[in-house]
Order: sequence, then structure tokens, then C-alpha cells
Amino acid sequence: MERTSRDSWDEWRRHVLTELERLNENNRSIDASIDDLRESLHEELAKMNIEIATLKIKSGIWGMFAGLIPVTIAVLMKLMK
Repeated sequence: MERTSRDSWDEWRRHVLTELERLNENNRSIDASIDDLRESLHEELAKMNIEIATLKIKSGIWGMFAGLIPVTIAVLMKLMK
């Protein structure tokens, strides 16, 4: 009877080790996927920050021109009087 229980445990031990190795490999694969996603997100955030900065500059320039129009009209009207 001793031999059977030992054989049974050896079989379960191999199964457990195989399963642990499989789970470890899955964990490594998931970690690699997360790292790739994190890198991709950082790149996208950097692009968005550049686009936002560009839009801020453009809106400032357009705002300046929009503010100059009424001032220019007021100065021209003042000069024409």
C-alpha cells in the first residue's frame, strides 16, 4: 500500500509542478502585455500633451487677432473724425 500512495503523490506532484509552470508562463505573458500597453499609453499621452500645447498656442494667436480687430476699427474711426 505504501508504494501506491507514493506513486500517487509523485503523479500529483508532477501535475502540480506542470500547472505551476503553466501559470507562471501565463503570468509572464500578462506582464509583458501590460508593459506593452503601459508604453503605448505613455506615447499617446505624450502626443496628446504636444497637441494640447499646440492648440493653446493657436488659440492664443487667434485670440490676439480677434482682439486686434475691434481695436483697429476703433483707432481707424478715431483717426477719421
